[in-house]
Amino acid sequence: MNNLDTIIDFGSKNLRLGVFNQSSEKVYSSNIKINEVLENNNLDNALKNLVRDAEKQLSTHLADVNILYDSSEFNFIDFSIKKSFDQPTLISKHYKSLIEEANFIISENNFRDQVIHIDINNIIVDENRKLENLFDDIKIKSLILEIKFICLKKSTINNLSNKFKKNNLNILCIYCSSYVKSFFYKKSIDTRKNIIFLDIGYETTSALFFNNNKFQFLNSVPIGGNNITKDISKVLKLDISYSEDLKTKFDKNENEISFNKISTNDINLFSEISEKNISIDLLKQVIQARVDEIINISIIQNNYFKNINSSEKPKIIFIGNGSKLISFINNFNLKNSFSELIFFDESDTKICEAGINYHKSDERSLINIEKKLKKTGFFEKFFNLFSR
Repeated sequence: MNNLDTIIDFGSKNLRLGVFNQSSEKVYSSNIKINEVLENNNLDNALKNLVRDAEKQLSTHLADVNILYDSSEFNFIDFSIKKSFDQPTLISKHYKSLIEEANFIISENNFRDQVIHIDINNIIVDENRKLENLFDDIKIKSLILEIKFICLKKSTINNLSNKFKKNNLNILCIYCSSYVKSFFYKKSIDTRKNIIFLDIGYETTSALFFNNNKFQFLNSVPIGGNNITKDISKVLKLDISYSEDLKTKFDKNENEISFNKISTNDINLFSEISEKNISIDLLKQVIQARVDEIINISIIQNNYFKNINSSEKPKIIFIGNGSKLISFINNFNLKNSFSELIFFDESDTKICEAGINYHKSDERSLINIEKKLKKTGFFEKFFNLFSR
């Protein structure tokens, strides 16, 4: 079977794989939890098993893969670049070269990072005229591009590449999972006003800010669902494995701990809960405290959020496995900072579909830029760099 695109969502707790044909139709999907692999939660074994099962089912070797990945090591850069011309000239002659120049500058000034995403936020011609698209090849005397860059440490990329090479896999592209998912999900949501996607993963939480349908800012912090597990373990005095089970078995609809599969571990956990007289209210309090901290660090303390017009409170859209856990908390302390709370119904299949959607998109093609650039002509450059 040829001409297949493979997407792997490479998380700390879950691995998801989707294989798509050239029409972006799913031909295979699977997922695996890291803690269910063999005896020692080995990530390499999880990846090997996931790919091996897919290859057996499809009767083909999946040599090249595209990775969705989240990490607090993603770096956001806001950048502006300008070029002026002596005589009116067609915009098509300079648009791509100016993106290349911007990419070159970012790469030179952030040599430890690799550009992962290039998001053209605004196109401004002749000082003050904003263009929504480039359908018309107009003549201009100046061109300004306002660009959002998302970068990842080269050392992280090398580590990922080596991990996949051990399994005879070549990484074609690495994408920021939170960015790709919000890019896909926002199509079904009104993003004309302020919207924040909060992606709570196992070890990383990413807040992505949108306004007027445009991506504005990314903030990734090294805190997530694993911290909630540790809090439960510490406060309720439970073994860490029991704490993880307790967290995942909480049934928000029934407001109780649900034991759907009676196993030895379930019996032991039930015994622990009974012996320590653990209440649902106490469990909620523990989770709520950490949720408040996650939202405060990733959003409230962020300068971009502080500058949002207070009369236009943003919607917050929760995605990621960590969000499934907190959706039963209706009264966390920072709730009033947002106009509406939305919990997005996110499935394993939908995540991989988001990946292939972005991989095939025009926005993705912006990253296919030559790393080396011949400098020609004179131009003005100005930065507006700010980081987390």
